[in-house]
Amino acid sequence: MGFTIYQEALAILPKCTAFLSLIGSIFIIQDVIRQKTRSVSHRIMLGLSLFDCVASFVNILSTWPTPANLSESVFLASGTTLTCTVQGFFNELGNITAPIYTASLSLRYLLSVAYEWKERDFKKYELVFHAVPIIIGSTMAILGLPLQLYNNAGYLCWYAPAPKNCSEFGTCSRGELMGPFRWLHYGIVWSAIAFVTISMILLYMSVRKQERSSQLLGSDQNRMSRSVA
Repeated sequence: MGFTIYQEALAILPKCTAFLSLIGSIFIIQDVIRQKTRSVSHRIMLGLSLFDCVASFVNILSTWPTPANLSESVFLASGTTLTCTVQGFFNELGNITAPIYTASLSLRYLLSVAYEWKERDFKKYELVFHAVPIIIGSTMAILGLPLQLYNNAGYLCWYAPAPKNCSEFGTCSRGELMGPFRWLHYGIVWSAIAFVTISMILLYMSVRKQERSSQLLGSDQNRMSRSVA
């Protein structure tokens, strides 16, 4: 069977973009490890980069882990149900944990700049910065195993029904509950994105306020200097 350019691109392009992402994360991990003294932000960045490596590697595999019996409709499909399940598990783990880790990192900078937290303050709560993304990501990934949610979802394995389009006819043998889990996944990811956006806005406002205060202080000092002179 011949494949369309779209089907081939859907299988090949993620390998290229994910490879670049993987290389970038590896460089960050290498840089953090080489630091003689690592702060809480370094360790949060390390966790973020590790899970980004997981997500990137999964995307490099793209359609390879998809069961070979779908090779007539999925370009480069050469795996089994087991390989598809494994890919789906790590796909969910990496792609939901990394955004929440990003939220943890943005919170760390907000607390540091806007609320003047010191390194000792962050160390008291460092476990929370790591536990929240890891627990949520692991829970979402693990729940997909007994519910058999991991099936081919296009260019990789994720929450999907099997056979394809079976939801319309109620004939699914796997992944019947993929719908609610997809909504939950997107809800968590978009909540993390919203959290990061709001944190950055508050951070910007805090910096602008500090700059204005500094400018006013400088103006007052100049006036005082001129009056004394």
